[in-house]
Amino acid sequence: MPTMKDLLKAGYIHPGDELLWKSRVQLDTHRASVTTNGDIRTADGKLHKSPSGALRHLNGGKPVDGWNAWKTAKSGESLAKIRAKFNA
Repeated sequence: MPTMKDLLKAGYIHPGDELLWKSRVQLDTHRASVTTNGDIRTADGKLHKSPSGALRHLNGGKPVDGWNAWKTAKSGESLAKIRAKFNA
């Protein structure tokens, strides 16, 4: 499976791209951004190596499939959909 770094290197995502997650439980929208090396920086400044790791942090330690949950602010596509394009 491709990583965020793979998507970044291939040009499917870019440094600074904003990601959004709308929590169904907390009813909040969380924002994050993609760093130059493919990490995800959440609004509190913490860096995460994976989309799911970032959401686990934001979701109080409870797992969330970050590939499906994060959407790009620009296109509204999930990271899973972008990853599928990479695999095509």
